[in-house]
Amino acid sequence: MKILNKILSENNNKGQIIGAVIGSFLGLLLLLLSIQFYMDLKTMTEGGGSDADQFVIINKKVTLFNTLGVSAAFSPEEIDSLKLQPFIKKVGNFTPNNFKVSASSSSLGFYTELFFESVPDEFIDVDDSRFSWSPGQQELPIILSKDYLALYNFGFAPSQGLPQFTAGTIQKVSLDITVRGNGQRKVYQGKIVGFSQRINSVIVPESFMKHTNNYFKGTQSKGSSRLIVLADNPYSDEFKNYLNSRGYELSSGRLIGGEVATMIKSLIAAVAVIGFLIVFLSVLIFVLNFQLMVSKSSRDIGLMMQLGYKQNQIGDILKKHLMKLFGVVMILTVIFFVIVRFFMTKWYTEQGFDLGYANSVVFVAALLFAGLFLLINFNNIKKSIRNLST
Repeated sequence: MKILNKILSENNNKGQIIGAVIGSFLGLLLLLLSIQFYMDLKTMTEGGGSDADQFVIINKKVTLFNTLGVSAAFSPEEIDSLKLQPFIKKVGNFTPNNFKVSASSSSLGFYTELFFESVPDEFIDVDDSRFSWSPGQQELPIILSKDYLALYNFGFAPSQGLPQFTAGTIQKVSLDITVRGNGQRKVYQGKIVGFSQRINSVIVPESFMKHTNNYFKGTQSKGSSRLIVLADNPYSDEFKNYLNSRGYELSSGRLIGGEVATMIKSLIAAVAVIGFLIVFLSVLIFVLNFQLMVSKSSRDIGLMMQLGYKQNQIGDILKKHLMKLFGVVMILTVIFFVIVRFFMTKWYTEQGFDLGYANSVVFVAALLFAGLFLLINFNNIKKSIRNLST
């Protein structure tokens, strides 16, 4: 069989084979990434992802009456109405501070007025055991919006001549948190323990907020002007129509809206079509190349068949040769898919989405393509050798 291997390799167009391998690799990679992108987008827009992807913040629309002093807070009845809606799973209240608060640092040389809010722990996307507080505790843990850190680094710090901080560095800085109200004053040591992707605010533990609001009693609580909601699909027509009918606004954050989703899906479909066409052309090149290989070796193969070699023996050699080439294609595709998916997942995580590393549909599509590819080429090899023997 070594003789047959040598004959086939001599009549093999290596340039065409390399081109077919590269084409199959690029086409299959584009096709699988397109499927993965589509499934990710479907998860983000149709409520199929983790609960973390479906948290949104709502508030009432500000009107002239609010400017004149009418409260924009949600009433208990309005909150109860939200909780009863079938497309809403959970509702949490933002509790604002009813006292004055400021932050300063003598080492950094800055001072700023500040505000605090708290939400129930189940709505917080930072899992840190340090985020707790009890009366008498001097250290105050704080969760800061990641967007606020970016605003500080690229807006406030350069204009004030202050240093910029990474997320890890700023957690090592201790801040003097001064709380004042009703003629009283207290100072705590503030420590940033995490950064929220979900909530654009400065969050402190609920226990601290309740205790301090009650202790200082600077002003009466006006209720919650913002609510954090866990919805089945924040961009469903049912959910949006309900908000509009009540005069509520949605803080969409990093979720993807319907119009944007439609546009992205169209782009993904275009990429998938291009990938499919590349794969189709590369499969065609493989088919034609093996037909040409058998045709060029027809005389030698005919002679070997006269010497006793069977059709299936010759076919097996060609099939092994094909499987080696296709194995290279699959290995390259898997390696590059894993690398690209790793960076995709990292970016998704930074944007507040937890979508996992790969969808099972992608692997099913890859297996289906592999089976179809081998079936087409095996049948072509069998047919070419049969025609040669007749």
